[in-house]
Amino acid sequence: MKFQSIELIIHQAAKAFRRFPMALICAILAAALMMHLVDDNAGFKENIPMYYILQTLWLGMISFVGLSVFTQRYTMRTSTVILLNVAVVALMVYFFYAQPESYTVKSVSRFIILVIGAHLGVSFAPFLVNTEVNGFWQYNKSLFLRFLTSAIYSAVFYIGLSIALLAIKELFNIDFGEKVYIDLFITVAIVMNTWFFIAGIPSRIIALEQVREYPKGLRIFTQYVLLPLVVIYLIILYFYEAKILFTLVWPRGIVSYLIIGFSTLGILALLLVWPLRDDAEHTWIRTFTKRFFLAIFPLIVLLIMAIGRRVMEYGVTENRYFLIVLSLWLFIVALYFLFSRRKNIKFVPLSLFFAALLSGFGPWNAFEVSSLSQHSRLENFFQKNKMIVNGKATKSKKTITKVDQKEIASIVEYMIDVHGVESIQDLFTQDLAVVTKEKRGEYFNKTDRVLALLAIDSGVAYASIDIDAAIQNYEYSCNRRDGKIISGYDYYLPLGIYPNNNSYDDKGFVDAIPFEVNYDKKLFAIIIKINVGNTDTILLDNTFSKLKTEYGQSNSDVDPALMNINYAGENYDYHIEIDGLNVNTETDSKETTLSSLRGMILVKKKLAK
Repeated sequence: MKFQSIELIIHQAAKAFRRFPMALICAILAAALMMHLVDDNAGFKENIPMYYILQTLWLGMISFVGLSVFTQRYTMRTSTVILLNVAVVALMVYFFYAQPESYTVKSVSRFIILVIGAHLGVSFAPFLVNTEVNGFWQYNKSLFLRFLTSAIYSAVFYIGLSIALLAIKELFNIDFGEKVYIDLFITVAIVMNTWFFIAGIPSRIIALEQVREYPKGLRIFTQYVLLPLVVIYLIILYFYEAKILFTLVWPRGIVSYLIIGFSTLGILALLLVWPLRDDAEHTWIRTFTKRFFLAIFPLIVLLIMAIGRRVMEYGVTENRYFLIVLSLWLFIVALYFLFSRRKNIKFVPLSLFFAALLSGFGPWNAFEVSSLSQHSRLENFFQKNKMIVNGKATKSKKTITKVDQKEIASIVEYMIDVHGVESIQDLFTQDLAVVTKEKRGEYFNKTDRVLALLAIDSGVAYASIDIDAAIQNYEYSCNRRDGKIISGYDYYLPLGIYPNNNSYDDKGFVDAIPFEVNYDKKLFAIIIKINVGNTDTILLDNTFSKLKTEYGQSNSDVDPALMNINYAGENYDYHIEIDGLNVNTETDSKETTLSSLRGMILVKKKLAK
């Protein structure tokens, strides 16, 4: 007895293999290699070439899908198809041999850019030289829905088979081992999922222009879920922009990601309902589209402000570079949909494809620009702290502030992790490759080894100084070496304030007289209440200013006289001796926050008049 469903599955699987043979071969090889890596007991470093092969196969798989739909759409000759496939194989070989010996953030980032570019290429490959807007939308709708369907089917299939294996183990006492579940997952996730997905790619792409069907569920999801979310995000971001204009405080870095996320969600929602814009009952889509792209212009300005502030303060990094590229891309897309007469939605993935490739390759690429920017910042910090002798970095003869130490450590770590030790070799006389070379069985932090050459303690350098939030830390302490006899005062109050950025309150009794010592965050002051109706406010600003002027950001041997405060109240005189003071100031708002204060308060009662 024959089951038509099984025959149909075999037929569709064979048809998919005939259409996309190279893509499926890459998927099968990738799955086999991944299973091998799971079995291999060698360390990650020993298997780096294998991981590069895996990346190459992944890129090849996506690229061959795009190439196949392109050649099938334009019915090219067999000889031309073979030549194009050979060209892709040659590019795969080049990609593999172009990889560095060790895994770096740079190599991974560049791989991610290529993967994004390859996926975008699949989205417009069959419409590269055509202006069929509806056909383009129908094609990508099929890809989108097929992707969701294949993910659900693969998940259900894997869970079902896993339960079946578990049932066999429990019922028949046949143990397949734990590895069978991993191999099953790899096979389903890479081979079956890919096979199922490409089997659903439309074969008659040229006929999609005449298709007018639109899934009702997709319209409901977009209209009643995605678009309301877009409006909510828009309101939140506009309120935040109003707050910036009111407070004159520059936007924080996180707003960049919120704007990018909001814009992406909005563009996706508009693309999903694009075919309905010409229907009489959905004319609101045209109005919403225009207003959406008008609304994001102020947010793009906010985005540029947020990124610009980070670049001015901390230079260019890959993340900031990509945010700059995305902000420019959003600006161009908004202009296109506002002023272009044709308004071809193919412009969105096509422009993003070129933005991705241009940001990852060429002399202007993100990695080259970021390396030059951070190298220049590191050199400036060395110059600032007089750490350059005969053009090379050395230990500083003066005390380096904690903020500068953290900055130097952060840049050194970034340069080593992303660009390798060779990127800062020109600043050192020592051979950094030798300094940071690991022996077999030994592990250490390369950044710490380089910082040791500069006499910068990694523990201090990585202390909780919140540079990203533009907060500077000031820390002072003194050694009161000589004891003294306290005379002439009536009360002694211990002083230990650790407000943790909140209010501080200490209550007690001296000779049955109630007292309170409070810390007022807004006034940056100590509030002392002795007995009923007597309150004295002792400001800390003047003392803090003197310490900053005399000692900079930190000093552990401050002149005790500068740590003393004398204050004459209406009913009491106070002498405060501070042993330790830790203060944070925020660059944006200039707000001063007390982290800790240690010392004592001596109180003298004034004679009644």
